[in-house]
Amino acid sequence: MEDSRQDFSQLGFTKTVVLPALLLFLIPAISLAFFLHAQSSYDNDARASILEQIRTDESLTQEERKNSVEFFTTTPFSTLMRNPEFAAQVESDIQFDYATFRWMIWLSNASILSGIGVFLLAGLCVILSFRSQRAQYLSLSAGWHVLRIYGALQTVAQGTMLLALSYWVTALWFEVYVPKLIFIAGALALVAVGVVIKGIFQKIDNDCTVTGEVIKKDSAGPLWNDLESICNKIGTAPPDQIILGIDANFFVTEQPVHVGEQTLEGRTLYVSLSLLKQLHGDEAAAVMAHEMAHFSGQDTAYSKKISPLLVRYDNYLRALYEGGVTLPIFYFMLCFRNLYEISLGKLSREREFRADRIASDVTSSRDLASALLRIIAYAEYRHQVEADLFNEEQALESANISERIEDGFHEYAVSFAVSEDIGNIATAHPFDSHPPLAQRLQAIDEELDADTTQTFLAIEGDGRWHLSIQDAEQMERQQWDEYEEQFRSFHEENLAYRYLPATEEEEALVTKFFPEVSIEGKKGAVTFTLLQVAYAEWPEPIAYSKILSCTLNDSSVLQIGCKGGGGKPATIKLKSFGSHQQEVIDTFNRYYTRYLAAVEYQKQREAEANSEEAAKSDS
Repeated sequence: MEDSRQDFSQLGFTKTVVLPALLLFLIPAISLAFFLHAQSSYDNDARASILEQIRTDESLTQEERKNSVEFFTTTPFSTLMRNPEFAAQVESDIQFDYATFRWMIWLSNASILSGIGVFLLAGLCVILSFRSQRAQYLSLSAGWHVLRIYGALQTVAQGTMLLALSYWVTALWFEVYVPKLIFIAGALALVAVGVVIKGIFQKIDNDCTVTGEVIKKDSAGPLWNDLESICNKIGTAPPDQIILGIDANFFVTEQPVHVGEQTLEGRTLYVSLSLLKQLHGDEAAAVMAHEMAHFSGQDTAYSKKISPLLVRYDNYLRALYEGGVTLPIFYFMLCFRNLYEISLGKLSREREFRADRIASDVTSSRDLASALLRIIAYAEYRHQVEADLFNEEQALESANISERIEDGFHEYAVSFAVSEDIGNIATAHPFDSHPPLAQRLQAIDEELDADTTQTFLAIEGDGRWHLSIQDAEQMERQQWDEYEEQFRSFHEENLAYRYLPATEEEEALVTKFFPEVSIEGKKGAVTFTLLQVAYAEWPEPIAYSKILSCTLNDSSVLQIGCKGGGGKPATIKLKSFGSHQQEVIDTFNRYYTRYLAAVEYQKQREAEANSEEAAKSDS
């Protein structure tokens, strides 16, 4: 069964990644076949014309005529045209046509052969990237530069082929040319080149922004002392700074990190105050040892080097995807990006296993195992608490997420310990992919069974590391207050997209985010409210519920088809709003989209309610 799943996975990868990459050769192959055909067609016409002249030339002897017929029958005219002396005797337009065929055939062959070469070279880079972190960085860097340059050259080459085909296909087969088709092909080629150039030189955004409190070495002495002790055992330098936050994870990085107005350079450790409060002291030490192990293995150093390459690669892919005719090149590049992702995932998991082994040696495998279980349980419970709050259908007076977690986490953790899927869950991380919990525990020789898990989670954490940090409670509370207020505001705004106001309270909430908006134009104002849009030239407002269609024609006229409108759409001439045309469009889209979202949400709620009712009836 496992083999069949693997075969299916390999088949799926081939169908979704490898085969689309072969589309790269589609346009060059069509171009090669067509221009070989065009050259052959010209050769046949030229041969027939020359042979006719030879047969009717009475000045030739029988022997001369025979030799001439044999020569021009066996030697293609296109071959003769490569001789400058011979070509000079041919009309200039014929010379130009043959030169075009010759260059297009050369360009097509070069495109196909270079594609095969780059495919093999990039494939070799991918294979080498599995060897080590250094090999991964070097091969990814080399592969990226080769693929980037190749993608740009292919864009120009394939755009040129499309432009040539747009003229010659109709000219050769139908003896006409279509200027509009040529113009479209040329425009598509220029757009493709433009977006690729933009993708190459676009400034990358690789910033890491974190919310928290920065703790330098001259503060939080006990915390730093414990960390330095762990680092000495591992054989690595301690971090340059620590960020204390409330996210449900721990991580280290050497990338620049933005915290408020500060930009931190060097080694950074992120510590979750909320998790420290739930962990035993030895569990927290195991987690810290795991994170410091990433410094010792140069994991963060190579992540810092590789991350910008991946961001540039992804920006370039986005440009190719938006380029239209560059889609075949996009799929070719995407193939190798996905192959590199396999390599990145493999080495990332190996880094985690290595860090786990080091943490187990420095502390104990039991401490690390219980820490991982507690962290995963906490993250799952926090997600559940936030999801329950977000699903509330009334505005929240306060989110009180932290209070709910602290009150209910221990009870949840005990029940979580017997979860069937616990082994398949991985800890969250902003930079690396973590192996499933069962694999990590197996690698440190810890069994994952219900009894062991319950033993680990039955006793509440003592929060020793949390207690050792001066003002930790105050810092945590301040961050939770800010986070919970943001959560409450976001939830309230989301409610505005759920309600079809049935009460004054619901109407007041939606109006808070969608107040009445009136935009003045030369022919009167257009006014948007929660449930309708009104325009001075209309006899009455149009309810969003009556709208069947909305289109914007080439004359900048917004046409709104309505139920019961007699087949004639209501119109708004946007030009009459001058510089406010886009404001009218954006406001209409925003208010009408809100209405459609609310209708869809209410339908979904009704369907869920009916489903629950049916389930109760069946039981």
